[in-house]
Amino acid sequence: MLLLGALAGCGTSTPKLNTAVVERAIANSILTERHIDAKVSCPPGIPEQRGRVFTCMARPAVGAYPVSVTEVDGAGHVRYGNPTPLSVLDMARVTRAITISILTQRKLHARVICPADVLQQKGLVFTCTAAVRNRGYPFVVTEVDGNGHVRYVGH
Repeated sequence: MLLLGALAGCGTSTPKLNTAVVERAIANSILTERHIDAKVSCPPGIPEQRGRVFTCMARPAVGAYPVSVTEVDGAGHVRYGNPTPLSVLDMARVTRAITISILTQRKLHARVICPADVLQQKGLVFTCTAAVRNRGYPFVVTEVDGNGHVRYVGH
């Protein structure tokens, strides 16, 4: 867990937490620690108040990861984290599996492109595109469990 300073909003009777600073700090932590580029959004208008807890959402290319934020004082300092590890799929493995399937089933060479960072979470669905002879074919990929196993279907 990391502590950081956040600036209070000006001109209001109740100081507001600068959630943009919190969002940047969480995104930077995820990028530094996990090498995952995620957009982070926190609810706006959070009053500065010691002990207040709220949730921000970190979103890699596919999926959403909740991050609990606790204000440690009334001056904009927070602590944040999630006890569940942030795991993403091995996208090189997914890409390779689709490429091999096309080659073995259709005898065609394809270049497969998938989203960069996909949260490893049962039920998530995303699309990869296989380029064969300058034409793109979508493959819908579904995560069948939280352990990195997927099912894909070409359309």
